[in-house]
Amino acid sequence: MDRYTVIFVTDQRQQYIGDYLPGRCKEGSVRDLANLIRNAGRVILPTPVLKIDKLQDIRSVVRENLMINREEGMIPQLTVFGGKFSEEWRQFLEKYEIRYVDFMDEEQVTLENACVTAEAAIAELLFHSRYSIRNEKYIVTGYGRCAKEIAARIALLGGRVTVLARSVRDRKAAKTDGHNAADFSYAPEEAYGTRGVINTVPAMVITESMIREMHKDTVIIDIASKPGGTDKKATAKYEIPVIEALGLPGIYTPKSSAKILADSVIRHTLPEDVRKEDKSWIFQIII
Repeated sequence: MDRYTVIFVTDQRQQYIGDYLPGRCKEGSVRDLANLIRNAGRVILPTPVLKIDKLQDIRSVVRENLMINREEGMIPQLTVFGGKFSEEWRQFLEKYEIRYVDFMDEEQVTLENACVTAEAAIAELLFHSRYSIRNEKYIVTGYGRCAKEIAARIALLGGRVTVLARSVRDRKAAKTDGHNAADFSYAPEEAYGTRGVINTVPAMVITESMIREMHKDTVIIDIASKPGGTDKKATAKYEIPVIEALGLPGIYTPKSSAKILADSVIRHTLPEDVRKEDKSWIFQIII
């Protein structure tokens, strides 16, 4: 029996994953979903997996037939891929002993994803700003993977970067990397004169005290997970534009982002299975 690969297409990134996997791509029908899942060797859910949770009917069909697939034991190497599995999804997969891979738990994926996210965040900044980056001041909040890549790229373009971070260790790291760094308690004075702010912190860190010091043509790009880290009432009050920029890799660099995920799928597939699947079908389910 062929080991089908089933990919749920929710954006361009998911659409292009199949181009980088061994096999022949074909558009699948939601009507055939139950049969496809029962005979799948690999199921690639959206990133984040939350996207499929919003479609209760499809989610139910997927789960029911994953269980049947596993119980019948037709595909011993059945693997479910996705990004940011909820605890409830993890419990379900572990209960039925279904192997799964969370892309966002993989070091290589998160590192490469941070790089393409940084490029996209800067593209978003330039699109909405009235200024170039060279010789201008920009603030990056936090100093995790994405923030580091964003700060590094702004600096390479000639911008002056100030990193706002609570952690002493993060501030030291930012200074070591050649940036200015300050605690959030200094955010209001740092905000004065900045041309743009890129927020990566999923907590309320861009507050009114900081926003009221910004010039009206300052742009805030908030890439943090919902609800973000910006006081929207304050930005409206002071007429500061704020752009909630989620899912940037899938928007700006869908092919590069798809290859990152496809490479992860291949890393978690046995070499002999990759060879066998050169002629197998990859079904793309558009939802």
